[in-house]
Amino acid sequence: MRPFTLKSLYEFLRYIGGGDSVGKDRRLRELWKVALNLGFIREDGGITERGLRFVSAYEKGDGGTIHKLFMEALEPYRVIYGLVSKGVRQPSELMTLSGFNVVVVDVVLRLIREVEALGMSLHGELWELFEKVLFDKYKELVKRRWSKYVTILDLLEEVKRELRFPRRVVEEMFREFVRRRKGDVVLTGSPAGDVAGFEIGGRRYVYIMLKT
Repeated sequence: MRPFTLKSLYEFLRYIGGGDSVGKDRRLRELWKVALNLGFIREDGGITERGLRFVSAYEKGDGGTIHKLFMEALEPYRVIYGLVSKGVRQPSELMTLSGFNVVVVDVVLRLIREVEALGMSLHGELWELFEKVLFDKYKELVKRRWSKYVTILDLLEEVKRELRFPRRVVEEMFREFVRRRKGDVVLTGSPAGDVAGFEIGGRRYVYIMLKT
């Protein structure tokens, strides 16, 4: 796996999209192979629909779409992200459990950080998907717990597992959801104060009830 960043990949696609040739430039030829493996370009150098989605997502700061594209097309990203989501953080552990070498692990970890820093689009299809999954998982937890009040952290963990989004992104989108849908959301703390909570607007809440 050749090292690349979101920015370098974006600039490369814009470059060849303008009809320019990679020629004998070593770096451009490496990015050509990366883009080809991701399905972002064809053998003739034309940008594919997936490539156009990446370019558009990068320009909009839509890390969610880029995350989904990488999860679908980049096996090292999919495998290592899965391990990171389970709490594995040390590169040595990631190498052992994934079977990838230090270069691959380093590249993927940097990509994950880039995607998280880019953020997720809080509108459009991605937002609709987030809301749908949030409500679906809430209903599942209600049936499982026999209570309309479920813990926020449990709900967010279910949503993260389903969407396979970075935790910080799920938390950001949840805070935005509460802001947008405050009339449909009831948040409470824990009377005993012995259950882990989630901070929203400077206050810590533990349970949530959604009006469905």
